[in-house]
Amino acid sequence: MHPQNLGEYLQDLFVSNEVVLNEDDFLEPVDDIYLAYAKMLGLIPSSYQSDDRITEKTAKQISDDLLAVRDKLLLDGLYGKIDMHEHFRKNGSIDTFLKAAGCFGISKVVFVPTGSSPDNKGYEAHWESLMEQVKESYGDRIIPFCTIDEADSNAAELVEQYIQEGAVGLKLIGGHPDFYDEPLNSENMYKVYQVAAKYDIPVLLHGSIMTIEGLKEQLEQVYSDFPEVTFIHAHYSSTIMSGINLDVCAELLDKHPNLYIDLSMGGGIARYHKYLKQDMAKIKDFVIAYQDRILFGSDIILGLSETKDFNWLYERIKCDIYLHQKTEYTCEFGESDWEHKGFNLDKEVLRKLYYENPKKVLGF
Repeated sequence: MHPQNLGEYLQDLFVSNEVVLNEDDFLEPVDDIYLAYAKMLGLIPSSYQSDDRITEKTAKQISDDLLAVRDKLLLDGLYGKIDMHEHFRKNGSIDTFLKAAGCFGISKVVFVPTGSSPDNKGYEAHWESLMEQVKESYGDRIIPFCTIDEADSNAAELVEQYIQEGAVGLKLIGGHPDFYDEPLNSENMYKVYQVAAKYDIPVLLHGSIMTIEGLKEQLEQVYSDFPEVTFIHAHYSSTIMSGINLDVCAELLDKHPNLYIDLSMGGGIARYHKYLKQDMAKIKDFVIAYQDRILFGSDIILGLSETKDFNWLYERIKCDIYLHQKTEYTCEFGESDWEHKGFNLDKEVLRKLYYENPKKVLGF
């Protein structure tokens, strides 16, 4: 056995590798800061405790795993970030995602098990796989949102079933142009929103209001008719698309106090970067003005893919984190000139995007 218990060993290991932490670095209070950080990085299972005894073999494995990511750690004193928008498909490696995300201090992730167009095909199998992994391995590190086919007449009953199985939120994909086959203010969908209201769960949606005719009006009706439901309209409420239309997003936020947005760029990251470059100051001013209504997420689709290994996930998440935190940064996705300007947001604003706003939305 190793002469130290796990807590002592971890503190010595991190400090000797110039990773020095203090309690104020954590967005949520933790009992043992080095133990919590090691779990965030996936160096140890979530069940391990500070006073556990470890073998020499285990100690060496922890050390080797730390050294493998030491130069990738973002030591920003914002540990415990909550990522509010990622997708999961069967056979995706949650373990790999969490290790990449942990390098940026992300401790909890919302996963939504969406399927393929045009009717969200396969989402049921993705949901079963997600929940199996949550129960077996990841506990509260994964925040499961369910999803549906909006045209399914049994959608409301299915949402209620998924909530009983552990869903803490709902994702609607039907506002995406490739999936739109049911008005989001239909009688069928109103039954879904009634379930969301009954169980007090948030509703995340992709609402392409700049490209789907009439969708803005549909959603305005829904937001007004269900003021008790918290809605999250993804991707700046899809108003950075075909130009910068943040006045439309501001209008929605001003009219509907139950509405939040997220800043995820997803697969359209190259397009979003193009718009960001058009008027970075305007977009940053918008983020600061609405800092109490904004959430962080990357909108990555995690599935069975040889491409989306640790390094791919790390670089992709980095683009979103660095956009918020850096003055300048590089991003390898979508453009030949990888240099970008960032928002360089104050820590007080970042705390809201990464932690305080997600806590309000999730009811934690």
